[in-house]
Order: sequence, then structure tokens, then C-alpha cells
Amino acid sequence: MPKTVIRLGMVLLLVMALIAGLLARNQAAGWRWLINGGWHTTARLGALTDHERRWATIAWRYFENNTQPQTGLVNGSDKRPVASLWQMGDTLIALTAARELNLIDEEIFDRRLTSILGTLNRLPLTSAKVPNLLYSTTSVTMVGYANTPQVVGWSAKDMARLMMALRIVAAFHPQYSEYLERIILRWDFCRVVDDKGQLYAGQMRNQTLTPQAEGRLGDSEYSAAGFGLWGFANDQSLRPPVQHVIIDGLALDIDARDPRTTWTPAAITTTPYVLSGMEYAWTLPGADRDIINLQRQRASNIYRVQEMRWQQKNILTARSDFTLSAPPWHVNDTIFANGYAWNTLADDGKWVPRLAQVSTRAVFGLWALWQTPFTDALMAMTQRQNDPQRGWFEGRVEATGDYNRTITLSTNAMVLEALLFKANMGALLRDGEPGAESYFRRQLADPFTAPQRCFPLNRAAVSGGSE
Repeated sequence: MPKTVIRLGMVLLLVMALIAGLLARNQAAGWRWLINGGWHTTARLGALTDHERRWATIAWRYFENNTQPQTGLVNGSDKRPVASLWQMGDTLIALTAARELNLIDEEIFDRRLTSILGTLNRLPLTSAKVPNLLYSTTSVTMVGYANTPQVVGWSAKDMARLMMALRIVAAFHPQYSEYLERIILRWDFCRVVDDKGQLYAGQMRNQTLTPQAEGRLGDSEYSAAGFGLWGFANDQSLRPPVQHVIIDGLALDIDARDPRTTWTPAAITTTPYVLSGMEYAWTLPGADRDIINLQRQRASNIYRVQEMRWQQKNILTARSDFTLSAPPWHVNDTIFANGYAWNTLADDGKWVPRLAQVSTRAVFGLWALWQTPFTDALMAMTQRQNDPQRGWFEGRVEATGDYNRTITLSTNAMVLEALLFKANMGALLRDGEPGAESYFRRQLADPFTAPQRCFPLNRAAVSGGSE
């Protein structure tokens, strides 16, 4: 046998032995990585370092400081006792992360989750039998933005966030599945999602809750995934109309609907894409392979365009919406919106470029999914953006370098979720919708117990279809 062949054989055996050793050392983690988006080789995966554990501890401090003991709910921003359904979903994911990262023990986890489950299973609903946009975290009263009793309406986007969070808790702690699923069974979906998968929000107009189509590219697919996890039709929300914009020579997709007629900004931001990556590796429930590949490409472009701005102009960039402690209170900091790149808008549409910032929540999402010199640079500037006794700040102002010292639930939840993604060796959701033996499916399958509120099996029976 030729010596070259012998050498090649020896090299091959050595490589195979090395691979076998690595898998043996961390077989479970390696397998989890492969089945949860292992193609995405730049993600940060592995046990947390001492520094990263300190970051997680600081984020969890926010939840310790802001939990209302009588309800289990957590204030949406520091010391302000109001929370949205989205923020309730954030709370459940943060609590799961705290347990999995050993920030709390099983007893504390059970006590906290039990309190939240009880509150969510008794949550007052609007006349449409869906949750209100906002609730008092102390009394669980439906409130408006001034924290006074008011029915504002509902948001399918916020409902989808909570629906996603319930599935994440069940994935890590299946013993609580029945009680998690009971929360959804209380709601009426007839005005929230149609047979084609279009999602609707509801606004109070002339003392009447009026539905209107909700979701723009990015948010639309993320919301569709939340509904798809429970078996609802979501095809139309997975395929919003698209057009292209060019930023620094890179083509990015944006929603094609005109904000001047829909009154909803068409914007590109980081958050829905990093959440999709960390939670289900961009494998959207209900989507075909083409949609999944397209979503992955869009996420990659969201990363690349922000990296290119840093490389070409030396401007650290991580765009997301954020909260302020003074007017205009909430800002949509975008990659592209309303015809302009790097557009920063208040909720009323006013241009506020002086408020643009490097968002803490965007940094952690990008850092978890892309291990590159760019995200290393972002984290080097972000890692001290916190008060160890209160939590992580919203961000750092791009124009001045000042901190935005506002502290919110969603940003601290994102820190914990990103660190859980890393320690979990990949996406948080490995399973799809509840199985046939789940409490949810059994309730829908039984004609004597099935709620007639447009759940998936109800729709199939009405249309004559089958699962």
C-alpha cells in the first residue's frame, strides 16, 4: 500500500478519534446544538463564564426588585406597576432562564411560577374575551397608559409573545403544561386570527372594540410563529407583502404596505429576528422550507447591515425600540423606516435622531447569535451598562455616549434569554405545538368540553377540513 494512502488513513483516524472525544465529552449538548439550528456556526454556545453569570445575576435582580407578591406579575419598568401581555411573556422566559442558569432553586421557581399561573388563569378579559393591552401588576385591573382603569384594546402581537413563552416554559418544565395550556383555553380567537392566518389587533373606538389587521414584516412572522405553535392557521402572517430597500449596497426586505394609509410604520428592527433565532432557530412553525430559508437570510442581513455601518463608519450600531423616563417615553429606533435608513421615530412619528442609541437588548441578541469581532465590540461597550442592584439600562445614546438609565422588564428579560440560549447550546424550543395527548388537544378534541371560540379544531370542523 502506498505511504501516502497510509498517512491519509492515519490522519482520518486521528480526526475521527478527536470528533468522538469531543462528542463523548459533551454528547447531550452537541446533539442539542445539531437539532436546534446547528447550521448557524457563529452562535455563542457553551457554559457561561464568570462574567456572564454576573450579567445574568444583574438581570435577575430587576425581577427580584419588581415582582408584586400578591399577583406574581413584574412591573414593566422599574417601580412602575403596569405590564403588557408581551411583558408577561418576557417574565415567564426570564423565570425559566433564572432556573436553568441556577440563579434560583426549584422551590423558588415553583412558588413564582405558581403565582403567575394563578394570575394568568384569572386574568380579567375584555368584552371580546381576549386580554387587554395593559394591566395593573398589583390589582390585575385592566388599565390604560396612565395606569387608570380602562379597556384599551388587544394586540395579537402581544398575545403571540405570551403564547410563545408558555411553550418555552412547558419545554423545560413539562409538569406544568396543563396549567399553562388552561390560560389559552380561556381566550376567544374569533376576532384575533382568521382562517387564512391574518392576525388582528383591537382598538377601542366610540366605546366599541374594533379589529384591524396587525403585523408588519419581522413582527408579522414572529407573531405567526407564536400562533402556529398552538396549531392556528398562520400562513398569511408568514407572508406579508415585501419590497426591497438598499442600505450601503445591501438589499433588505421591508413591508410593502404604505404607512401613510395604514397608519402603521413600515420599519426594520433587530428584535423580532434575534428572538426568532434564539427561540426556534428561525424554523417558523407552519412555514415551508422556502419561508424558513428566507427568514434566515433576512436575519443575516439585519446583522450584516449593522456590522457594515461599524466597519465603514466606526459607529457601533444595535437598533431596537426602547423606553425613556421622559417624553416621548417610547422610541422606535430602526435600521430603516418611512423611507430613510437609520431612522429614529417617536410613537407619534416625529423624527428624533438625537435619541438614537445602542440598545442593550439588541446587543445581547446579536452577541448570542453571532460570535464575531463586531459583537465583541458591542459587548465591550455594553457590559457595564447596568446598575448591579437594579438591572440593565436600556442603552447608550449614539450621539453623546450617555447612558439611557431607564430600566425595563423587556431588556432584562432579553439579557437572560440570550444567556440561556448560550448555555442551552441553541434554540429554546425543540418541540412544536402541544401533542395529541396534551390537556390542550384533549380539550379541543372532546365535543363536550371543546370551547367554541375559533380554536384550531373548531375551525377545521366548520370548514370540513382535518388536521
